[in-house]
Amino acid sequence: MTDLYPGVIANLLLLLGLVLLASSNLYHSKRAKFFIACVFAFVNAKYLLWRLDQTLPEFSLVADSLWMWGFFITEAFAAIALNWHFFIMVAPTNRSLEADQWEAILKSSTNLDAVDLFIPTANEPLEVVEHTIKAARDLDYPNLSVWVLDDGDRPWLKEYCATEGVNYLTREDRTHYKAGNLNNALKHTSAPIICVVDADFVLERNFLWRTIGFLKDKTIGLVQTPQVFKNPDAIQHNLGGNLAWPESQRTFSDVIQAGRDRWDNAFCYGTSFVVKRECLEVIGGFPSESISEDILTTYALQGVGFKTRFLNEQLSTGLATQDIAEYIMQRCRWCIGTLQCLFVDRGLLRSRSLSFIDRLFFLDPIIYHLGTIWTLMLIVAPAIYWWFGVAPLHSDFGHLLVVLAPRMLLVTFGFYWLSEKKTIPVVSEVGRVVGVFQFARAIFGTLINPFNQKFRITIKKSGAVGGTIYFSIMLPLIGLAAITVMGVAFRYMGLLDNDLLWRTDFGLMVSLTVYVLWLLYLSCLTCVQRKITGNEETTPIGSIRKSALSIIKRIAL
Repeated sequence: MTDLYPGVIANLLLLLGLVLLASSNLYHSKRAKFFIACVFAFVNAKYLLWRLDQTLPEFSLVADSLWMWGFFITEAFAAIALNWHFFIMVAPTNRSLEADQWEAILKSSTNLDAVDLFIPTANEPLEVVEHTIKAARDLDYPNLSVWVLDDGDRPWLKEYCATEGVNYLTREDRTHYKAGNLNNALKHTSAPIICVVDADFVLERNFLWRTIGFLKDKTIGLVQTPQVFKNPDAIQHNLGGNLAWPESQRTFSDVIQAGRDRWDNAFCYGTSFVVKRECLEVIGGFPSESISEDILTTYALQGVGFKTRFLNEQLSTGLATQDIAEYIMQRCRWCIGTLQCLFVDRGLLRSRSLSFIDRLFFLDPIIYHLGTIWTLMLIVAPAIYWWFGVAPLHSDFGHLLVVLAPRMLLVTFGFYWLSEKKTIPVVSEVGRVVGVFQFARAIFGTLINPFNQKFRITIKKSGAVGGTIYFSIMLPLIGLAAITVMGVAFRYMGLLDNDLLWRTDFGLMVSLTVYVLWLLYLSCLTCVQRKITGNEETTPIGSIRKSALSIIKRIAL
C-alpha cells in the first residue's frame, strides 16, 4: 500500500497525533494552535499540488477540460480561504482587561460624553421590539437618549414610545434602507457618541460602560461586540440540534472576528456597536452605496485612519432567524451587500486609501460568499458524472482512501478545534447546500448587475408559529437528487453506456455520490419547517457525538 500510495502511514500518524493533542492541556495554547494551522496549511498545499499535478487533463477549450479545471479552480479558492481562516483563528483577542480599565476611567469622570442610541426598525412586531426598547431605556449610563427609528410608519409604535419615555422618529423618504434611516437620525440628533442596536437585540445594562471607553483612543472610530442569539437558527431548529451545535454565526462572532481584531480588521455587522459621530461626519455618514452598510462603514472608516475595535464579550442578545425561508433570504441579502462592496468607490477594488492587509481582510467575506459556486459545482458533480461520464478529477478509489479522505478528516478536525468546537462537520455544509440555488442566483445577479438587487427585510418571530414545508426551496434539491439517482440507475440498466463501471474513478465517484445525496437529504429535511415556540435554547459550543445523535433522532422522528 505504501509503495502505491506514499504517505499513508504518515497521514494516519498525523491524525492520531492531532487527536491526542486535542485531548491534552495544550488545547488553548497559541503555539499549539499555530503549529496545527501550519500543519493544515501544509496538508492543503500538498493536496492542491497533487490535484494540479496528478488529477487534471491538459487545458483545452473542450467541455471535459473546462469542467475539470473550473472545478479545480473553485476548489483551490475554497482551500486557500480555509488556510487563511486557520491562521486568523490562532490568536483571537481578549480585550476584557482593557474594557475594565476604560470602565474605571469613565466611572471616575465627571464629564461623560452624551450618547444617542438608535434602534432602526421596519416590520418587527411589538412583542419583539418592546424588549429592545425597554432594555435600551434602562441602560446604566447617565447621559443617554434613546431614539426609535421607524421605517414602518406605525402609529402604534409612536404611542408606545411615548408611553416608555423614548424618542420616536420616522421619515417620508425611505431611500437607502437601513443606512438611510440611520443617516436621517444623525440629522436630528447631536450627541458625540452613537450606539446602534437592531430592533430584535437586547442590550445588557452595562453595555455602554464596557464599550465607549475604547473610543477615547483617537485611532478607534467604532467598537463592535458579538452577535449572540438566545434561540437556535433555522438549521439547528429544523434538524433538532439546538443543544448539539451552536447557531451558524457563533464561529464568526466568537473566533474569527476576534482573530481579525488581532490585525485591526474586525468589522461592524450592524448591531450592538458604538461609533464616534465625528468619524461618521468625516466619511459622510453611514455608507449607502451597498445594502451591507455595516462592513462598508468599517472600511470607509479604515480608509480615513479610524480602526474598528472588537470587544469579545456577550453584551447583547438577539433573535436568530428560525424560519428556513427567512434564513435563506437573510443570507442572500448579506451575500448581495458584501459583493456590492467590490464595485463601490470606497470598496475593495476602487478604494485608494486601504492598505494591502486591509484589502486582504476585506476580500475574505467576499471570497466566503463566492465559495457558494464551489458548493454548487460539488453537488452537481455526481449528476454530471453519471449522465455524461465526466468526473471532476482523474483519480481512483485508492487515492480517495489515502489522499482525499485523510485530507478531509484532517481539515475538518482542524477547523473543529481552531473554532473552539463551534463548527460541526456536515452541519456547516448543510447551511450552504440548503439555499445553494438561491445563493448562486444572488451571486450571479449581483456580479452581472450589482445595484439592481432588491432589499428584503428579514421577519423574525418570537411566538409560536405553525410548521410548513417549503417546497420552493426543497424541489430543486429533490430534483438534483432525482437526476443523480436516475443517472446511476440508467447506467446499471444499460440505458446509458456502462463503461463507467470499469473505470478507475468509479469507486471515487460512488463515494462522492453517497456524500452529496446525504447532504441533499439533510437539506431537504431542513426545508420541513418545525413549529417555532419561542422558548428554545441553544448551546455556545458543539459536540460531534451529540450532533450525530440529534440528526439520527431527527431522521427517526
